[in-house]
Amino acid sequence: MLGIITLLIALGAQIGFLVYRLVTKNRQLKVKNTIRIAAFAIFALLLATGFYWWGFRWIGLFILLAILSTFSVIYFIKKPKTEKEHKAFPAVLSCLSGCILLTICILPGILFPQFSPIESTGNYAVNTTSVTFVDTSRIDPFSNTGENRKLTVQFWYPTVAEGSNTFPLTIFSHGSFGYRGSNLSTFKNLASNGFVVCSVDHSYHSFFAKHTDGTTTLVNTEFLSDVTNITNDKYDEKTSYDETHEWLNLRTTDINFVLDKILDNKNAEIPESVYTIINPEKIGLLGHSLGGAAAAQLGRQRSDVDAVAVIDGTMIGEEIDFKNEHAVLNTETYPIPLLNLYNDNHYKDAKQIGAAYNNLSASANAKEAYDVVIRDSGHLNFTDLPLFSPALAHMLGTGEVDSRYCIETMNKIVLDFFNHTLKDEQELHLQTEY
Repeated sequence: MLGIITLLIALGAQIGFLVYRLVTKNRQLKVKNTIRIAAFAIFALLLATGFYWWGFRWIGLFILLAILSTFSVIYFIKKPKTEKEHKAFPAVLSCLSGCILLTICILPGILFPQFSPIESTGNYAVNTTSVTFVDTSRIDPFSNTGENRKLTVQFWYPTVAEGSNTFPLTIFSHGSFGYRGSNLSTFKNLASNGFVVCSVDHSYHSFFAKHTDGTTTLVNTEFLSDVTNITNDKYDEKTSYDETHEWLNLRTTDINFVLDKILDNKNAEIPESVYTIINPEKIGLLGHSLGGAAAAQLGRQRSDVDAVAVIDGTMIGEEIDFKNEHAVLNTETYPIPLLNLYNDNHYKDAKQIGAAYNNLSASANAKEAYDVVIRDSGHLNFTDLPLFSPALAHMLGTGEVDSRYCIETMNKIVLDFFNHTLKDEQELHLQTEY
């Protein structure tokens, strides 16, 4: 809303000044330059007071106003004795170009509006740090230079004295072309309640992965295209099976590598403030979408993983073979507590398929399982994107549910699940529907 109001004020000022010029038949240079200086001063003051948040949303507008006000100051210093003759067409053209430029500069503030962050519910202050690991045993399959696979992770953890206490470790895997900060409110909420959270940027699967050496890895366009085609049912079942299992293998290998690095820390790559407070006997995995599938698969493969939360993801790892044009599902008992959190349409589709659906099949065969749906939610409601950019989230897939309610409910469900499975703090009473 602030971005739209800002744009309306800016465009109104441009058009109003144009009308003033046309009515007075004068270029009104003194008035124009006074307005420019005043606009920059007011905007700078509003930035300084925090009314506008300093950052990418408003830096374009700040630079534009700063440049225009600089030229205006120069105008008053030089004080030209004569002015060019007023002409209507240049005035209209100047107004039009100004409106376009202002719209471009204010657009980030509209697409990414300022918002009140989701409040954490725990008592611990939360700190964060990032680490980049290089897997020397693997050549990155997306790289054209034969370099080893590079993975950056970010930790959120309780701020306590080193060695004073230990906390369960939870590792998060983002969805297709997500990124490690996609569920920031979830991470902070867990950390504030006494968990160490590690979120993995899966290079080339992440929309962008910013590494600690200052380099950035962007999403692979072929991967992006394949995800879109599979989502839109443009591939046959066998092709989709092969592609998704290739992605799953990459993800599980990434998480295995990261988890081993954390537990070993032989080269002291993880800061002591993080490493010393991790309880290696209590490990949970969670992920959104494809990341949830990877987390679920490692729940079967690793004996040191104690619980898994799948956030609106299809457990493609349950498909252990492909025969007679159909995937064959795993019928072995899922060995650890499992939480499946669904968006509304996902849950309806799953229930229609029944026990033949991957997640419900795993739940039916699980040692302990919970299937939970948040009604009227969409796939992207299970990330923080609807807060960060409502327009973009809606375009990619959100439901009619209130975004804050969905995120807060999801965060509580995930926290309650891990408190129950990793801390034994409380009995778990989850509703099937929220």
